[in-house]
Amino acid sequence: MAAGVYPDDSDEPWGDQLRRWRDEVQRWTQQDLVDQVIRLAFTTNEERGTKLDIRLVGRWETGAVQRPQAVYRRLLDQLGAPVPSARRAPTVTRPATGMPGGCPAPADPVSLASMTSDRDSDGWDGDSSVLRRDFLRASGSLALSGLLGSVLGNTSSSTATIEVATDLTNRLTSLRRLDDTLGGADTYKLYNAEAELSARILQGGTARDAVHRALLAVHAEQSQQAGWAAFDAGWHDLAREHFRRSHAAALESGDPGLAGNALAFHAYQLIALGEPARSISEKSVQTAGEEGVDPGVRALLYSRAAWTFALDGDADTTARCLGLAEEAYAVADARTPDYAAWIDADELAIMTGRCWSELRRPLRAVPVLESALARYSDVHARDKALYSSWLAQSYADAGEVEQAAETVTTSLHVMGNVASVRPRQRLTEVAERLGQQHSDVPAVQELLRGDALHPIDVRR
Repeated sequence: MAAGVYPDDSDEPWGDQLRRWRDEVQRWTQQDLVDQVIRLAFTTNEERGTKLDIRLVGRWETGAVQRPQAVYRRLLDQLGAPVPSARRAPTVTRPATGMPGGCPAPADPVSLASMTSDRDSDGWDGDSSVLRRDFLRASGSLALSGLLGSVLGNTSSSTATIEVATDLTNRLTSLRRLDDTLGGADTYKLYNAEAELSARILQGGTARDAVHRALLAVHAEQSQQAGWAAFDAGWHDLAREHFRRSHAAALESGDPGLAGNALAFHAYQLIALGEPARSISEKSVQTAGEEGVDPGVRALLYSRAAWTFALDGDADTTARCLGLAEEAYAVADARTPDYAAWIDADELAIMTGRCWSELRRPLRAVPVLESALARYSDVHARDKALYSSWLAQSYADAGEVEQAAETVTTSLHVMGNVASVRPRQRLTEVAERLGQQHSDVPAVQELLRGDALHPIDVRR
């Protein structure tokens, strides 16, 4: 078979051709193929090609994706791998399998009447027919039924009470603490099961208005937490649908702050995917200013919006939002909802430093980040490693190349084997930049010789 060509006279699916070429010709693992594509992408300035992971390679080889994006077709062709032709896309019938990357097996999604529109008026672009193919994998109907029974007891979903909503909220408050030390690939199934549970209760119930609103609010929170875990694991199709459903539920519950947080999460995801996020963040800022929004929630929304504006190069609006976040935090109290209670002075300082780092103001960024990260416990390995990447970036901008390389190395050791793709991706970006600009510096050479740099798929 000629490399790089999908033969018209063969019925062998392209995914099988790719797998055989990788395994039998090159003798590469899937991770080896990912590494080769990423290295080539860096060399040829194909930025989107650096986002490849094992999960996507698996989807190619199983036929779940029969024609990869053009950037990957170009890179595979340059490596000599088979690529599908423009004229032919084979149809493959395969037995149902679990989703790669550790997601549970597919199950029928729960449909809530208020959350089923394909197009939401606040920023989702209507491709949910694609997203739903991979959305709401349950851990199993029996497990979910048992969870439902443990919450409702002998009560039917049609008579759910405010105590049920309170119990679900208290459960989420406890479960949310797992995110302090675990990556999204470790926690997604659990958070998704909680969101599935409240969806089942809402779907089958005729609860009084107050109870219905409370259940909607807790479903919105659960969906945000499940979406965050999926985002952290790199499962963007799942994350996006969770955020969309969270926003719809929060709006229906009458909680503008919770709805604004769903928008903020969605903006974060758009940024990670290299898509415009400013309009979504502007809407979250408008929400933050609405009457009745808790000051702690306002601080969270303003700080997250500041990040978007910093990435947009808007220093004035960034500084204004950071100032509003600090003002809101100064009057926050113990009544702040749990989903926003993690925001404190150090988190705001770190966000401030990150923003100035992205705006290429290292003299402002470095002192703030150094001080805040010195107080930040290594127990929060994922977040500390992620945040430290902006400190390394600012060191590099200030000409402190050795310090930048040392910070990347230390951060890789701090994060260890946390099941999160984001810190390693960020640290890799900084390391590659150091390699491009300062390849003659011994500290950079030592960093690049390490084997922990290139983004990897989280463990399954």
